[in-house]
Amino acid sequence: MREQLLKALRSKKVEDNFFLPLCVHDYFEAMDDYAEFLRSFVEAADSDTYPSLQDRFRFFGADAAMQYRLKFSQEIGAMFLGWCQAAAFTSTTDSSVKVACHTDGDTTVTVYTTPVGTLQTAWRVSSISKVSYTTERLLKTVEDARIYKYIVEATTFAPTYDQAQRQLDIVGDMGIYGAAGFSCPFHELVYLYGAERFLVMSFDLPSAVTELMDVLHERVLQCCQLLAGSPFQLFDHECVWDARLISPRLFNEYYVPYQKEYNDILHAAGKICMDHASGQDITPYLDGLEACEHDLIYGLTLEQDNVADLVALLDRWAGRIVGCIGPSPDFLRRFSAKDIRRLCDSLLEQTGGAKIVMGTADAVVPGTPPENLAAVSQSLGIIGG
Repeated sequence: MREQLLKALRSKKVEDNFFLPLCVHDYFEAMDDYAEFLRSFVEAADSDTYPSLQDRFRFFGADAAMQYRLKFSQEIGAMFLGWCQAAAFTSTTDSSVKVACHTDGDTTVTVYTTPVGTLQTAWRVSSISKVSYTTERLLKTVEDARIYKYIVEATTFAPTYDQAQRQLDIVGDMGIYGAAGFSCPFHELVYLYGAERFLVMSFDLPSAVTELMDVLHERVLQCCQLLAGSPFQLFDHECVWDARLISPRLFNEYYVPYQKEYNDILHAAGKICMDHASGQDITPYLDGLEACEHDLIYGLTLEQDNVADLVALLDRWAGRIVGCIGPSPDFLRRFSAKDIRRLCDSLLEQTGGAKIVMGTADAVVPGTPPENLAAVSQSLGIIGG
């Protein structure tokens, strides 16, 4: 089915029903047998603490976890979706940049020391949800832009295509392994500075910041060439999932031209470009998204009162973009399999029998019953029930 899906995404003609749920590490870690595999993995690494976030990420891509996830996808009638979990290259930073990382309890602090200054960032892992979140942004001042520019220019990249092919071979025909793409410099700086600080700064961008943006853009162009030569076929840029932090005007000015240029490089190599709406209402950004020439937009929320709107969007995108629609994580977690199937059936009825790619509006919440995910596959006629 992998080749059928890739063909559909390239041609924008969907001839089979597909279900691609977004299940990341914390969903599986709530399952007892997976959690036991994780603990064994950490014990083998001589760690006597609760698995760190780095441990959990490493295990998520390890062979044992991959086989578990593939089996789970098969049981619920879904295609496996590897979500930004692979890279086509590795990066090396010049020895003039010193990196020190220290963990104290649930907080990890990373310090970057360079000949032109020092940067520091911190993040914390929730003791309840085990989800990480930033508590100190890496960039805080205009001067920090000059320091970060030094780090970017001191970093080089090299392809890791053999490793990429091995990951694809593990998945085989059971799904697609999407690699991380790239977002535009403005988007990256929104996160490095924090949205409030950087958006205020964007009213009159200092020259140090615009120079950093130029360097970031050149770095992405270089990396896109490496992506284009890799065996991966699908790349997720993740530049629209938080678009509502900014205005459509800023999106059209600072996002669209860059993402279009990155997509052009990848399209020239026959690759597929996607972005993730993350369950948001992206209506104000549709013109800009279409101008980026993405092939797939994931994470369009299916609700009981917006079915007609989604069908209209699919009609608008016909032949141009494949829209991947799915119930919200909250709906999948709290409602019954019968309710979920009824919701999906209402969408299929209004599409007039057209084939469709379905997913989830965002990452599936830990504790969501597998039978609730299987209900989507049953509605699509992929499995019985």
